[in-house]
Amino acid sequence: MYPIILEIGSFSIHTYGVMLALSFILGIMLAEKRAKKMNINPDIISNLSILILVSSVVGSRGMYVLTHLYEFKGHWMDAVAFWKGLSGLTVLGGFVLAVLSSIIYLAKKKISIWPIADIVMPIIGFGEFLTRIGCFFNGCCFGKPTNSFLGVIFPEGSYPVQCYHSAIPIHPTQLYSSFYGLAIFVLMVLIEKKKPFVGFNFFFFFLLYGLSRFIVDFFRFYTADQLLLGITNNQWISLLMTVSGIIGYFIMYDYCKRNNCLISTLAKQDSKKGVKNNM
Repeated sequence: MYPIILEIGSFSIHTYGVMLALSFILGIMLAEKRAKKMNINPDIISNLSILILVSSVVGSRGMYVLTHLYEFKGHWMDAVAFWKGLSGLTVLGGFVLAVLSSIIYLAKKKISIWPIADIVMPIIGFGEFLTRIGCFFNGCCFGKPTNSFLGVIFPEGSYPVQCYHSAIPIHPTQLYSSFYGLAIFVLMVLIEKKKPFVGFNFFFFFLLYGLSRFIVDFFRFYTADQLLLGITNNQWISLLMTVSGIIGYFIMYDYCKRNNCLISTLAKQDSKKGVKNNM
């Protein structure tokens, strides 16, 4: 579609890079606002955001390179040539590395991960919403051919046309992903006041994102080397995320129930304290 917004000589501003930058900028602003609302120092979010930014890009690029080694054979420096564009990224790789890096960072700083997770996880859905629009304009992460009314025809020279050797209607899987990213963000924000325990958003996001990505990947184009036992590498990771989210939820719920740290229990305790103080 429009992979490059502006081009001056050899210098180009890529649409995907702009949308990625925009997702981080707006994401940090939203996360800091949510932190203040939850009485958490926004400086924690500011410092953590730098780590998340670096980890996301490195992890996304690293996973893409590892799963597309044939593209870099004979010119390995292209694996780190970000100045040529940011289309060669795998979101799940960035997500996994960002989560692991954040956990390690917060542990070293002796900051509880669960309140921070409640703040940050919905924002990741918002980031998915924006960056996948960048994917659509870039023409990457495209879908399989379709005769449905949802089919989109990409222009000559785009990645889909190069792949299929003709301009045919295909699933706009980038927009499907953008939609579920926005849906996850809105849903998590709407039910936030009803979460059963601190850290709920961490497991809820794993469930929602894993399930959504697993479904959308059935409509997305992948080469044969990206398949394992009939489904894609990303779908296996998505399944792991979904199962981890479900199991993690029940483990955490049981722990909080046994240790009286469910939010409903804490609210009752605070209510009783208030009554005693007024007597």
